[in-house]
Amino acid sequence: MSKPKRNSRIKVGLTLAIIFPSSAFSIVAHARSTAVSAASVEELTVSKDANDIPSVFRTSTPRHSTTRVSIISGEDLLKTGQTNVINALQQASPEINAPPGGGGGGYSTTPTQTVILRNLNADETLVLVNGVRRHASALGNWNYGPAQGTEPADLSLIPISAIDHVEIITEGATALYGQDAIGGAVNIVLKNGARNGGTANVQNSGYYKGDGQGVTGYGDISRTIGTKGGGMDLAWQVQNQLPTHRDGINPSLGDVNRIEGVSRTLSELFAFNGHMPITRSVRAYLTATLAHRVTDRVGFVRGANNINNVQSLHPNGFEPIESFDEMDFQVNGGLRGTLGAGVAWNTYASFGREQVNQSAYDDNNPTFGPESQTRFNMGKIINTELIGGIKFSKNFTIPTLSKPAALEWGLDYRHNTYQIGAGDYQSWATGPYYNGLNSPGSTGYNGFQPSNAGNWSRDIFDGHVGLDFFVTPKWEWTLGGHVVNYSDTVTAPTGSIGTRYNFTKTFAIHANVNTGYRPPTLGAIHYDAISSGPGYTTVNLSETSEVARLLGAHAPKGEYSRSYSIGLDYRPIPSLQLTLDAYRIDINDRIESTSAFTGSTMAAYLASNEVGDNITYASYMTNIGNTTTNGFTAKVTYKFPIKPAYGELVGSAQINAADTELTHYADTPAILTSLGQSYFSKAAETELLRSSPKNKESFSLNWTKGRFSVFVQEQRYAGVAWLVYQSDPSSYWTHVRPQVITNLEVSAKLGHGFTATLGANNLFNKYPTHTNHKALQESSGVFAYPMTAPGGYEGGYYYARMGYTF
Repeated sequence: MSKPKRNSRIKVGLTLAIIFPSSAFSIVAHARSTAVSAASVEELTVSKDANDIPSVFRTSTPRHSTTRVSIISGEDLLKTGQTNVINALQQASPEINAPPGGGGGGYSTTPTQTVILRNLNADETLVLVNGVRRHASALGNWNYGPAQGTEPADLSLIPISAIDHVEIITEGATALYGQDAIGGAVNIVLKNGARNGGTANVQNSGYYKGDGQGVTGYGDISRTIGTKGGGMDLAWQVQNQLPTHRDGINPSLGDVNRIEGVSRTLSELFAFNGHMPITRSVRAYLTATLAHRVTDRVGFVRGANNINNVQSLHPNGFEPIESFDEMDFQVNGGLRGTLGAGVAWNTYASFGREQVNQSAYDDNNPTFGPESQTRFNMGKIINTELIGGIKFSKNFTIPTLSKPAALEWGLDYRHNTYQIGAGDYQSWATGPYYNGLNSPGSTGYNGFQPSNAGNWSRDIFDGHVGLDFFVTPKWEWTLGGHVVNYSDTVTAPTGSIGTRYNFTKTFAIHANVNTGYRPPTLGAIHYDAISSGPGYTTVNLSETSEVARLLGAHAPKGEYSRSYSIGLDYRPIPSLQLTLDAYRIDINDRIESTSAFTGSTMAAYLASNEVGDNITYASYMTNIGNTTTNGFTAKVTYKFPIKPAYGELVGSAQINAADTELTHYADTPAILTSLGQSYFSKAAETELLRSSPKNKESFSLNWTKGRFSVFVQEQRYAGVAWLVYQSDPSSYWTHVRPQVITNLEVSAKLGHGFTATLGANNLFNKYPTHTNHKALQESSGVFAYPMTAPGGYEGGYYYARMGYTF
């Protein structure tokens, strides 16, 4: 039989794409990742068959061999033992860090974890699901910590059982993948019903210390639809997580602290992904996720004699509890097909919305005395994103080029909204029992005031074009560009140039130059909230508030970036694969929070202008200056040459190192200078640059033989710094030593589709460096361990899972 010609292969690829657009690419992607899935790295060679599929049909991120894309399979995520996608990604990828707490400081304002890619701001990573932009969370990280001032998409609201694989694009490629991809992009590709069957899993987990038990059930059902290539997958995940606490002893009240630890959580997550043909050349598709989660977080204890305790309501004192009730969904659907002359098209619409209702109970407003409520509605936050657009792609032949070139272009409209709703009157008001020392509002957490409330929006028009071509059979180029208009900021053009040269089938180099842009989020501009304690009030100011304007605030500008990368792919022998990438990312006008302004001079100035009420600490989002990040990522995978009778053994070593430095400081507003305030203090700079580990290494072995498998992983996180309170002097800072964590999983197939798994994360029960003793005393023993410790501060974690595949 004669070998198929190149043109016939293109025709077959296009035909498969039309009939099986989702399935076809999943098969190609699976083929590329299967050989090294245990090591969580992509194959070195790029299959041009994948490029035969029109890019606008792909649920995966458009794949260019000039750009590094790492693939982590759903199986790799499950090997971590984590049921939270964010935690699983942190263990599986060297480029990703996820701080154990949300904000991570003494007054973290959210239970949401964040994905930090290459040590950049969480908002500088674009998050996609099936190639479609994921809406941002309503919960922002507004207090100090490693993710301060961010509103990232919350990946933990996607069931882990829905995921086919995750793609990590480690390029600053806003021109190729969309605005906000300054550090790169994370694309979650869902299962698509390629087979009839499903999975069901029950997992029980807990911590060595005897608390934090979690029971999780998750699974999915896949079905083909009709005989023309349709399919669907429905996935679910339900979890009941009990709390932990790792606090120290309160010197005056005993073992009563309950802040530092895992919060009590109940979550129900669902995902649907389906596609089916409408005609021979048109296909419909629909993707939807739905999540409901309730999280209860315990606040600082107030003793019976605390100035903010109403003894008639709480004779023994109280610990206020803040509750977050989240309802999140996103629906994405559309039609795709082909026109004449080989033009492929995809028209789509997406709507995502998250609403968070915040409440507090076991609390009181001391300024209302015995008439105070003990349960408060603190208000709500709503974040939405509406997307509509169309895109096209076409492969065409140019006589001077060795291979057909691929052109993609499209238009996109987005409408973003951000809304804050006020809480109960008593949750923020000052009552008749105010004595100048006690704190107005619900004591643990203040509700949103009517002055904080509002509804804001932004319209975005996005046009893009991309071109991929070979100037010789071995030399590929990729050119891309986006022009995006933001109704409340600017029109921002970005561009990308990438190239790759394949010296041989086993050795290639690639390089990229990109520019990027990220606007301030609506929350960064408009979030305004107050928290209080005995004798003090802390405010996160919107830049539009009168207090912020008096303290020199101005509307934050967007971030502009330039990034450069160069890398190599090398496979000296079939069983050994190596990738190495070096990168530099320059960001101008970095959007961060100012330092916490404080002192009697500032308070007197605000009082003289008749604004503020006992404000002790104040901050707002602004452009703090320019940063440069230099780093590299290296990955090695080796399949050991052992006899088949002994099974298969695959090992990997991965490292990511990234160092960020401030290269330019923004000018301090004159009013802050006159008030003796630091615009961006050394403490704030330390949190920005040292809250995430500068390097992270991972070594793993995966052994399989017949029904049995063993996975062992050793991870090392570099040291970080932690500040309990940003106003603390450097003598109070905690310098966390490097953490080394061992993870182990043993699995056995029992027959008839059942699989039993036992595992442990942090097998040897290692804890991080203890909090600086001065800071521990200052926090009344609450923070025994640094909440930014990248390897966690909970100690050893075990899990047992029973799975069934049908």
